[in-house]
Amino acid sequence: MTDDELSRLHAYLRIPSISALPEHSADMEEAVRFMEGELRRAGAGSVEVLRTGGHPFLVAKVTADIGPAAARTVLVYGHYDVQPVGDPERWDSPAFEPTVRGEHLYARGASDNKGNFFQVLCAVQRLHAAGDLPVNVLFLVDGEEESGGDSAIRWVEAMDPVADVAVIWDGGMVNRALASVESGVRGLIYRRVTVRCGTRDGHSGLFGGAAMNACHVLSDVLAAVRPRDGRVPAELGAGASPVPDALVQEWETLVDGPGMLADAGLVPADADAAANVARRTMVNPSVDVNAIWAGEADAVKTVIPTVAHAMVSMRVAPGQDTAAVARAFDALLRSACPDGAEVVVEDMGVADPGVMDPEHPAMRATMRAITDATGLPVIAMRTGGTLPIFSAMTGRGMPTILTGFTLPDDAIHSPNERMLIANLGTGVQAAMAMLTAFAE
Repeated sequence: MTDDELSRLHAYLRIPSISALPEHSADMEEAVRFMEGELRRAGAGSVEVLRTGGHPFLVAKVTADIGPAAARTVLVYGHYDVQPVGDPERWDSPAFEPTVRGEHLYARGASDNKGNFFQVLCAVQRLHAAGDLPVNVLFLVDGEEESGGDSAIRWVEAMDPVADVAVIWDGGMVNRALASVESGVRGLIYRRVTVRCGTRDGHSGLFGGAAMNACHVLSDVLAAVRPRDGRVPAELGAGASPVPDALVQEWETLVDGPGMLADAGLVPADADAAANVARRTMVNPSVDVNAIWAGEADAVKTVIPTVAHAMVSMRVAPGQDTAAVARAFDALLRSACPDGAEVVVEDMGVADPGVMDPEHPAMRATMRAITDATGLPVIAMRTGGTLPIFSAMTGRGMPTILTGFTLPDDAIHSPNERMLIANLGTGVQAAMAMLTAFAE
């Protein structure tokens, strides 16, 4: 990136646009104003700021400079909101004061998604400034990606006509030497589970061994959906699209499972987990308990809890019917509740999986363009995360490219989030080549 582009990115990163915290509503508005300016710099004649019940999103069209009058239209998606900081003491420099240390730029949003998305934004700005933009670019910049909003998704579901191709510049590389175009994402089922088995807590000395304990019941209920050796219960694995073993084995050779888990501060789930990270996160469905609470954890109280809660989620594999799997998930939880207890399962949201054919012309064109512009080899492989906008775009029949230049050790959603400075410029060059390839 040029010095001017880096300076503007730093200004963008200084805005604490945390969509999940109401006290940052003014900062969200500041980020909208900043993005309006950058979209106009890219050549947008007007910028729509679409207000919703939550934070606004932006839509802006940049018309092609060259080529036929009916040039292809490329929908480009990114988001201006970021994750909360967490414990500031765990950051080596202030989260919203962009800091260069060594070869990295550190700040909340440096990778997810400000630093990443800024690459494709600069690419359009450069092409337009030179009069060389060969496609129409329709920008969609979300303000609720990090807080579960769906206004941008609903806009995609209703857009008419759809774009010729969609680009989500919110992905990453396999490692420094290997770029990636992600061909699939997993869906999500999210539930809050509450167990009740009495009207008030009991004295464990008087009733222990005789009275039902909500924590014990909750453990049994959660065990009904818990994976064993990396496999979810059969009811929850139904419909997952098979992936050739040779392809999965190739992915496993590219993913340093033991290193990834260690770098993340995590321990393998079982003896085979580290060697099968790609299969377990990119191919198979998975279930995780995200939180458990009951009683007063900080008090010394020898009681029998009669109410216990948990948050539990499932990642749905490409090919699965999310609604059908959700019904099976809820049924397993409820069937494990014993007589005398009550279990309440609350729907906290779902998202569908999505998949792209790696041989689609848009995928192949993107991979060739990245290699031509950067010299990097590129592989098409799935990601284990959930990106509802990807599923919305593929669901509308748009070839959808999910790529970008973050790295696995960029500490996304964690303290000391960062971006390799060299990747900022690499990403701009790749995006310029990709847009040119789409015109051809």
